[in-house]
Amino acid sequence: MRILYHEPAARWTEALPLGNGRIGAMVFGDPALSRFQLNEETCWSGSPATAQGSLRTTDVDGPSAVARMRAALAEGDIDAAERAEYEMQMGFSQAYQPLGDLVIRSDGAAFDVRRTLDLDNAIATTEWRTPRSRLRETSWVSAADDVLVIERVVVEGAAFDAEVALSSPHATAERVDPLRMYSRMPSNIERGPDGEQLAYGERAVTALTVARVEHDGVGVGGAITGARRMRIILAVATDALGMHVMPHGDRDRLEDEATAMLDAAEKVDLRTRHHEAHFSLWDRTELSLSTTADEVDVVELLASTRLTGKSALLAQLVFAYGRYLLISSSRPGGLPANLQGIWNDKLLPPWHSNYTTNINVEMNYWPAEAVGLSECHEPLLAWIEQLARAGTETARELYRAPGWVAHHNSDPWGFSVPVGHGSFDPVWSMWPLGAAWLCRHFRERWQFTADKSDARRAWPTIRGAAEFLHAWLIEVDGAIGTSPSTSPENRYRLPSGRTTGLSTSTTSDLAMIRDLFEGVLEAAEMLEIDDDLTRALADDLAVLPREQVDAAGRVREWPGDPEEEDPHHRHQSHLYGVLPGETILPWRDAALARAAGLSLDDRGPRSTGWSLAWRVGLRARLRDAESAHAALLTFLAPVTDPDNPGPRGEAGLYTNLFCAHPPFQIDGNFGVTAAITEMIVQSHGGRLSLLPALPSQWPDGRFRGVRVRGGGEVDLAWEGSRVTRFALRAAAGSRFSIELNGSVRDVVVPKRGVIELGDLR
Repeated sequence: MRILYHEPAARWTEALPLGNGRIGAMVFGDPALSRFQLNEETCWSGSPATAQGSLRTTDVDGPSAVARMRAALAEGDIDAAERAEYEMQMGFSQAYQPLGDLVIRSDGAAFDVRRTLDLDNAIATTEWRTPRSRLRETSWVSAADDVLVIERVVVEGAAFDAEVALSSPHATAERVDPLRMYSRMPSNIERGPDGEQLAYGERAVTALTVARVEHDGVGVGGAITGARRMRIILAVATDALGMHVMPHGDRDRLEDEATAMLDAAEKVDLRTRHHEAHFSLWDRTELSLSTTADEVDVVELLASTRLTGKSALLAQLVFAYGRYLLISSSRPGGLPANLQGIWNDKLLPPWHSNYTTNINVEMNYWPAEAVGLSECHEPLLAWIEQLARAGTETARELYRAPGWVAHHNSDPWGFSVPVGHGSFDPVWSMWPLGAAWLCRHFRERWQFTADKSDARRAWPTIRGAAEFLHAWLIEVDGAIGTSPSTSPENRYRLPSGRTTGLSTSTTSDLAMIRDLFEGVLEAAEMLEIDDDLTRALADDLAVLPREQVDAAGRVREWPGDPEEEDPHHRHQSHLYGVLPGETILPWRDAALARAAGLSLDDRGPRSTGWSLAWRVGLRARLRDAESAHAALLTFLAPVTDPDNPGPRGEAGLYTNLFCAHPPFQIDGNFGVTAAITEMIVQSHGGRLSLLPALPSQWPDGRFRGVRVRGGGEVDLAWEGSRVTRFALRAAAGSRFSIELNGSVRDVVVPKRGVIELGDLR
């Protein structure tokens, strides 16, 4: 499938994304000024020194502050509890940075401009005419050879002239010549009376960007005349060495690395190798909900979907686009995708484009295992393992506690302390549950692969997270619970009328802790581990309160059922047990499932983009197909005012199909891909369910290569909303409970390794 546009990109959210997990490029496709806005995944402000500097242990007595918070909350003194929390705030995460631009300038008028992004091949193409010729420019970022490639050719007519140059937005950038540029990232972000300011110093990441231009015209360097073909190969080398090692600062080393990449790229078939590296991941899974042409005019499709309410083609496209973006922004050996994947053009991007751990970085990876991209999940798992090392120090120094802890924000340098400088709202600062949510991803991995080695790998990390939270639990109102506690980023109203986020034993806290402890015990059973901690966790689970129903029949969010400040809040963390957890299942706990549905009803039909994606998935888990589809239609609406990202801005899709929070956040793109999968195939709670939340608009379709928990892979087709073809491939002897066309069958995979529809009749 190719997505098509008939004009150059006028703004960043109209440009087309390319990436190989490390290098990102936004392609604007303007023949007169062909701009490639560049990113590299390790180009962040700060360094390991900034994360270490945030842990101001000499200034903060964490245990004392926690004790005062707990005492104040027990007495109902919210003001005192908040004052104590402010003492624990220790700085800010760093910000993901733009690298620069590569620009190709050409003279002369252009018309009949046509831009496409080929998802099958991960290639962007711009075609146009001039009064004298017709030209084509193709570009891709190769995972096989780790370079950006741009090829321009004359299809017919006269030769072209062009000027190629690099530029950088950074004050410390040094352009050696038009095709070679050093960029040093900011060393820190400072906050003052005028807001955030970038500080540039020596202890920061340095990037070297080098482009080589090959052509059949006249000229050297970036100035070309009379060419009929041109190829640009761009390499980037940085001195980032990971979470716990300072950047090396050796420019000779950067020169050697960039030169080696360019030399190697000149000796191979770049296009073929790029296609093979992309297609090996891309071709694993395919969803078809609609007959489609090879090309889709996105502007027309967005408008027609909004007008008609017919979602099949656009839903199919955004599902595929989410897979494309994950392949392009997250590859083994690299960093996880951040709030904007790997694409960002701002020195101070929204929310620092960081790793926000109270849903957003996790949502980026919700589809990974199910849609056949387990390798793309790897950067998150590896980063969590490194974060656990930093979080161990935070647990020890800030809380005097065992295990490891992470809070609301993080970055590549291991920021794991409460965010803020004594002025941030505790509703996001006081949240030591980041490790619990992050560790669910290890559980997802071993459940999908059914591989004991994945549980063995996860064990030290998940055990450490559980060790901290076991120590964090205290007696609250005659049971065990948490204090202080929040329901991420929501607030409630006190009898006095003021609002707060601080409470005790919120539903989300208890649901996440239950989920983590159950996951640890699941791994312990696989690994045959029985120790003091696992026995203590089992004891905790026996008395840890489950979700409860409030007076309005909804899942309770806070104890005491206080009035919500914002009944339509974007977060619905009290429904964690529905998604991403698996403790509230309609076929197992109908009463809580009904209460969760009422909670969603009260949240209303509109929200931010990523929250809408979550709501589609929640409705799918609750098997409310038509409500899931209604939320999906709201998500799929085009943004009509892309220049207004503020409170009045619209959620939906930008012209390039990026999800609008607003502004752009990529978690919505990934979240909706996962949600569409959940509408068709679910495999949690020990049951494989086919078409559990299929809306009436999708009566016919097929889904190839979807992965399911238990180590299986499913192909299915349906007509008239009933499964007509089905194949489950898994290891012989694997056991599955399969829900199909209204009945449930327990099956064992035979020696041939396949169960088909006829085997279930």
